[in-house]
Amino acid sequence: MTNRVLVPLILTASLGVLAQAQDVEQPDPIASALHESSPEERRFHEHVTFLAHPALEGRLPGSTGSTLAESMIISTFEQLGLQPGFRTEDGSATHRQPFTFQQGGRFSDRSETRIVEGNNIGAVLPGTGSLSDRWIIIGAHHDHIGRGDFGSRRGRGEIHEGADDNASGTASLLLAAELLARSLPDREDGQADRRSLLFVTFSGEESGLNGSAHCAENLPMPFESVDLMINIDMIGRISEEAVSISGVDSGEGLATLLDGLVTTQGLDIRRPRGLSSRSDHAEFYRRGMPVLFMTESIFPDEYHTPDDESWLINNRDGAKASRLLASIIDAASTHPDSFPHREIEGFESGDDGPSLSDIKIRFGIKPGNYGDIEPGIAVAGVSPDTSAEDAGLMAGDMLVFWNRKPIEGVREWMLMMAEHEPGDIVTVGIIRDGEALDLPVMLKPRN
Repeated sequence: MTNRVLVPLILTASLGVLAQAQDVEQPDPIASALHESSPEERRFHEHVTFLAHPALEGRLPGSTGSTLAESMIISTFEQLGLQPGFRTEDGSATHRQPFTFQQGGRFSDRSETRIVEGNNIGAVLPGTGSLSDRWIIIGAHHDHIGRGDFGSRRGRGEIHEGADDNASGTASLLLAAELLARSLPDREDGQADRRSLLFVTFSGEESGLNGSAHCAENLPMPFESVDLMINIDMIGRISEEAVSISGVDSGEGLATLLDGLVTTQGLDIRRPRGLSSRSDHAEFYRRGMPVLFMTESIFPDEYHTPDDESWLINNRDGAKASRLLASIIDAASTHPDSFPHREIEGFESGDDGPSLSDIKIRFGIKPGNYGDIEPGIAVAGVSPDTSAEDAGLMAGDMLVFWNRKPIEGVREWMLMMAEHEPGDIVTVGIIRDGEALDLPVMLKPRN
């Protein structure tokens, strides 16, 4: 059975709840919501729902579920008319870039690991004119952690569907590819100078950026011909209509490029300082390539748990982020100059520190300034029976220090929390009504 038949059949089954008989008295609320949504929102929803379906069992590399996800991605690329992105050893065109790696890696809590074969999936939208031999790479990882044998914040056994991480980023990449492919006739008619685009979804990200590392070392084009890499990881739970884009300082001219796109898609672009090393763009940045990293401003509480499910996804803003992504790609592809690489102060170059998967405690606040460029975290709310409530934190407080160390932002603070065990006592520095206070906090376990 071909992918073109297999994928629609599975998708039809997974979305069967949307098809309601005419004699049903109460309309299905999901179907009603989708009926009122835009075509881009429905497409985004369809992609996420398929990739995060329980039948794919968490898209662990080497599994049947991962193979189904890869087939769906290839089928989508083919339906868009994109060209295969890689070559086999004999020179034949292919969408798959196979590689082997050790599964478990830096996020593993088990002593044993296994060698598996992963596949990066790639497709090309050719450029035009004098820039056609220059490239932009757009990436997102399509794998997740299966049943939580490694990387889970709750433990192994249950399916970790990974709707936000990273079915949402993969869905955004596919939707952006569709939006840009639709403009292909205009590209050909106008013959504008445009860079070629490689859309690639990576496997093995959760075990240590394995797929992106392999791709960066084995590009299907000369490395020096690539002017920019854009990575999309977790954009399914966007809050306050704001998306985080970091790496702006990694390439000369990228800040100006984004300045013209701030309000075009109805999302606020927030530009955190520094650049994380814990997603796929890092493998390209380390090798001297300018990068942009698009993600939501804060990781939700369901991160790396079985509760990261598709019904929680913010399809409206996910579609907006996809349109924003397409507009960034389009603007960058026609930019007359390259984006000379620059070093970013604050790039997390080490791989030995804690990861977000290591968080064993729950602090209990709702941040009120997701992704702000100013240091500190505004407390928008405090959850009952949590460490924060026990310590006396209140809505309106500003977290500024954690054990005397400055809190730069939400992500940095979460990595600080990953260093602790339940029962640890930390000193939290806050600003309340203009007054600096230190509060001792005993950290409670997540569950």
